Amino acid sequence: MRFWCSNTGENWTWSWQPYWGAWIVVALLGFAYYRAGAFRPEHGKGRRIGIVVGLVLLLAGIDWPLATLGAGYLITAQMVRQIIIVMIACPLLLWAAPPAAGRALVATERRKAIYRVVSSPKFTLPVALGMLIAVTAPVVVDRLITSQIGSFLMDVIWIGAGILIWLPVQPPRPLRARVQGPPQVVYLIIVSVVPLPIAFFMSWSPFPIFAEYELAPRIWDGLSAANDQELGAAIFQVVGGLVIWAQIAVRFIKMSREGNETPKFRGKLVPSQPEGVTAAVGAPRPEEGSP
Repeated sequence: MRFWCSNTGENWTWSWQPYWGAWIVVALLGFAYYRAGAFRPEHGKGRRIGIVVGLVLLLAGIDWPLATLGAGYLITAQMVRQIIIVMIACPLLLWAAPPAAGRALVATERRKAIYRVVSSPKFTLPVALGMLIAVTAPVVVDRLITSQIGSFLMDVIWIGAGILIWLPVQPPRPLRARVQGPPQVVYLIIVSVVPLPIAFFMSWSPFPIFAEYELAPRIWDGLSAANDQELGAAIFQVVGGLVIWAQIAVRFIKMSREGNETPKFRGKLVPSQPEGVTAAVGAPRPEEGSP
């Protein structure tokens, strides 16, 4: 067993090759959730299921076969991994986190100050999206995927960027989202648009832009390096966009329901005191010092 996935240059095989580092990361994260009370009945069945699904998706993104395919054979698999980790697993794990996790983030004044910075859209948009763009650049990808440590660093950057992206709109309970209402929709639209130039470049480039994937052993004869690159770009744009817009739709529905639940006045306005009471009591006394 190897620690992490990387490009080995070997021909592809469907024999199971788990990475012990991936299993340890997910096990430690699951244990941390357990210690924080994430699996207690009072946490809610939906959120308990969300934690399990989030951990399974995270493991699927960093372990065999998807991680192996993404690190050494198919850029398409790499794009699928990024969508699973950044766009699905990270927000799901934030949403399902127990209240103890949220309280721990702001347990001290120093932590509160740090949280205010890292949960601000002014910080998350340039930093997180910059991280994602950097680890999608060919010159960076070709260097990182050739070693286990490099591939591990790429996955850590993906996870970190995923947490930063979703923290302003979906923090752990009981923390309040820094971006509320319609600005959430604007924020998510920006998130969906910024990474698209790389996908467009992958789609319209007349030649493969990733040297390691161009030279990688072919898994299927009909899927050339150029076809793989175009397919990966299409999946990144379409599937990644659909995931973001699903989040936007959920927030639209939530805002609509909250608007419908706003109490509306029906009936007849009546004075605060019945008629005749004022006359019986008399006119209000003038303030002291008034003529």
